Amino acid sequence: MSDENPILNNPYREPQWHYSTNLQGELDYEKVESGRRLFTGEIQTIPVPQRGQLSLVELNEFAAREYSNRLINLLRREVGTWRKNRYPATTRLTGELLNFWFANKERDFTQSLFFAQQEAIETAIYLNEVAKKSNIGQRFLSDLEKAQIETERLPRIAFKMATGTGKTVVMGALIVYHFFNRREYHNDVRFADNFLIVTPGITIRDRLAALRVDTRSGVDAQDYYYTRMLVPSTWRDELQQLNSKLVIVNYQQLLARTLQGNKRSPFDGKVGADGRKAEAREDPSQVLKRVIGKFRVDSRLLVINDEAHHCYLPRYDKRTAEGENAKRENERAAVWFSGLRETSKRYKVGSIYDLSATPYYLTGSGYDPYTLFPWVVTDFGLIEAIESGLVKIPFLPHWDDTQLQTPVLRELYRHVKRELPKAGQKKRRARAKAEGDVLVEEPPQLPDIVKAAFKQFYQHYTEEYKDRRHSLAARGTQQLEIADTPPVCIFVCNNTSVSKEVFKYVAGYVQKAGGNGNTEHVVPGVYDLFSNFDPDTRAPRAKPPTLLIDSDALENSNQVDDEFRRVFAKEIEQFKRSYALRHGQGAADQITDAEILREVVNTVGKPNSLGAHIRCVVSVSMLTEGWDANNVTHIAGLRAFGSQLLCEQVAGRALRRKFYFLQGYDKAGNPTSDKRSIVNYKFPPEYAHIIGVPFKLFKGGKTPRHGPVDVTPVFAVPERTEKYEITFPNIEGYRVDYPEGELTYSFEGIEDYEIDGSNLPTKTIMATGVDGRQIEMSIEDVLQMRDQRIIFEIAKGLLR
Repeated sequence: MSDENPILNNPYREPQWHYSTNLQGELDYEKVESGRRLFTGEIQTIPVPQRGQLSLVELNEFAAREYSNRLINLLRREVGTWRKNRYPATTRLTGELLNFWFANKERDFTQSLFFAQQEAIETAIYLNEVAKKSNIGQRFLSDLEKAQIETERLPRIAFKMATGTGKTVVMGALIVYHFFNRREYHNDVRFADNFLIVTPGITIRDRLAALRVDTRSGVDAQDYYYTRMLVPSTWRDELQQLNSKLVIVNYQQLLARTLQGNKRSPFDGKVGADGRKAEAREDPSQVLKRVIGKFRVDSRLLVINDEAHHCYLPRYDKRTAEGENAKRENERAAVWFSGLRETSKRYKVGSIYDLSATPYYLTGSGYDPYTLFPWVVTDFGLIEAIESGLVKIPFLPHWDDTQLQTPVLRELYRHVKRELPKAGQKKRRARAKAEGDVLVEEPPQLPDIVKAAFKQFYQHYTEEYKDRRHSLAARGTQQLEIADTPPVCIFVCNNTSVSKEVFKYVAGYVQKAGGNGNTEHVVPGVYDLFSNFDPDTRAPRAKPPTLLIDSDALENSNQVDDEFRRVFAKEIEQFKRSYALRHGQGAADQITDAEILREVVNTVGKPNSLGAHIRCVVSVSMLTEGWDANNVTHIAGLRAFGSQLLCEQVAGRALRRKFYFLQGYDKAGNPTSDKRSIVNYKFPPEYAHIIGVPFKLFKGGKTPRHGPVDVTPVFAVPERTEKYEITFPNIEGYRVDYPEGELTYSFEGIEDYEIDGSNLPTKTIMATGVDGRQIEMSIEDVLQMRDQRIIFEIAKGLLR
């Protein structure tokens, strides 16, 4: 291993090395062990810098006896042996596909599948065709049947694949495997007739449209089967029939809808004994007819769940299912699970493939939090993905110059949540309307700690920006390379009011002035690279670099105006053409501003698209699963993180690699182009910088349940309530009103104001647990200010 490249393994081969790992799951980046790390379920989700003296006991040495017989470790061994023997005991067609994918000397390495993908595909095929033919294989199937008791016998099989390792390719390969085997062996019940893919939302559903066969000819075809070489060219014509056998839905489509027209009940609208109006809704058969009605009932069906950690049968336990987030998550999990349960009653569901980077139970589900689904059969987690170079290496806050125990930038929201607005934009707008008032743009109100944190982060971003190929200063040109896009910084906020304040601060805003409010005053953003207004002319930039995307922005932001449509006319027309292919020309002609805004955010980092120019995205919760931009280098969290899942989802937006080219390395681990000296090919490292996302350094596994806690109820004595009751006003906000006339000042009677900078970080050290490298973020420009400028800025702030 070289200090310049902490990546250990070739991404297209089984991992040969791993960083020494102690029993607490901590990595020792100074010690590299041979072989692949054993699966234990107790490795940290994010690698962190080593703390003090590490244990001398290495995980593989200590845990070999206890963990070698785990299902995942046994499957790795058996599937590995089956792979070395060139895939015996399969159908002829399966053998051809496996060799075409993984043992094809004519396949260009850029079209090869990562080992993480290969392992998942091979394991699925092994369990479907080979396992029944051996004693050890029958044991695997028996273990899976026991694990599936929790799923009410649904035949679920889960594959854990870290973000960025290519789950969509795995889906496509498994569909191809079943589709062609079904055409060749009509009566073999192991192979499915039809395919249902279920996703957690519209964004992922639309992205998975790449799994539909593109019927255009030649290089115009853009589906995954062609672009990722999942099908031999001579089989391409037969694949045209796949679209009629494939349905892709988001789980919300499995929810029973209200019946309309002549399908309604005669009791519809009548008030029942409970005082509620009766409302006729679809029964399960009607739901399935609407969703997959084109499939023959009782046909063989393969179900694929993307982001499958959202699909489970909740155990409603008041001790664990607390809070709105847990309740909402359980409700959607129940809808998804119930839909699959009803599907299995009407179709022959042979397998349900679950794909997820985090296939474990969530807090509030009624199960032990962060316990892996017992039907997980492969594990290629984030640390293995980092060691193989498949994802960026995350830098997290490690130290700062405050006197606090942990760096402020690690848990930024916890330090400032009392100073941030609680109500979202919709609530504030509704309250203003009820009071006969109108919300007007005011200067952004952000705590000093947030400003200091963002300043450090922005200065580091500017260094990243200048280092990139498209940097105007470095290249002396005003044109970007066609294939290049700028690095992207994301701010993830707690609600729409906080996101609006951050957006105004970094991108600028237009303030109404004058007596009638008919004069506009432009205030540029504080950061030049993110400002949507030119700091000199104060004119709007033709291509605004910062985007606000949240539920309120989709309705009220006016970011898609006439000027936007003029500047991006070519990209909008291209979007309409692709939209028409998926939804029809009629739908494309009625595209709304909100859909265009969604397309901007969905194409961030994609050249020649609506989002190619974006440098900064401010959001609430719309950039979690399914958003696959690969040029994100910085993420700042300014929100509550109620679960580690949310931490991983947000951080995962920064972990997708931008470049996928192999670099040769010599025996000492140094990069070289001399083929005589090359002993290994690996990806060069890429890095992501994350603040405000509070990863907890916990071990996975079960959490013991605790007995009920004795409580003492406290209540007011009724006869004393009227006399002694204390009520407090419900404060919604504050507004500063200035009196008319000349302002005067008097400092008499004012106590001395003591400035305590011990909790305000001006320097933060970012570190990663994979190597010893550290980077420093600081606020340099403040130190370069003249004293008179600082005094002026303080006075200006006090007089506002």
